[in-house]
Amino acid sequence: MSIFDPITILTQIYQSEINNWWIYPNPNRMLVEAILIQQTTSKNVMKASAQLQALGIFKAPYNQTWWRIRQLNTSELEQAIYSSGFYRIKAKRIQNFADWIIKYDCDLNQIKKLSLSQLRKELNAINGIGPETADVMILYAFEQPVFIPDTYCLRLYQQLKILPSKITYRTAQNFFEGQPDMTSDYLLAQHWHAAIDEYGKHPQKFLNSKYKKIIPEK
Repeated sequence: MSIFDPITILTQIYQSEINNWWIYPNPNRMLVEAILIQQTTSKNVMKASAQLQALGIFKAPYNQTWWRIRQLNTSELEQAIYSSGFYRIKAKRIQNFADWIIKYDCDLNQIKKLSLSQLRKELNAINGIGPETADVMILYAFEQPVFIPDTYCLRLYQQLKILPSKITYRTAQNFFEGQPDMTSDYLLAQHWHAAIDEYGKHPQKFLNSKYKKIIPEK
């Protein structure tokens, strides 16, 4: 039995919800939203993202996204993302990230060529980009298969008595990524992450399924 079996079940149950997770014509939108989602809800992020969309930030050509963000004055950016909360802090983080990605000519393909360790090192060096945010970006935008043990994941595996009640993000990540059947397919890793989060936010669909006894009640 694999420790990933519960996630495989969740990907089956939540298949319709996870198929288009963070898939946009402009992949830079996902990167912006990865910063906006910190300490808020998806609903609030969507409002902020829609405001940026209305300003033309995400229109084609997509490689101009970050230049457009830097052309906004700080107050304009803050106003656009107000609904996401902590808007002054997040505006600065978005600007910091824009400055980093502009160094790569806003070319995501250049960044995808970096090794995982180098990419994590550079992202974590950006003020406001922590380990989890960096890994979300790596998984969804830079297409490298990483495992993201976020709050929903830790809660799930603590319910299953596989992880202890107290564990750090990196320790949990090393545990999962060190498993022999850890996937090397970034699309599957995306589905794993999305399915766990959908279960965490909407457990009723799982509880109404034939698999409900696989995971103990909270």
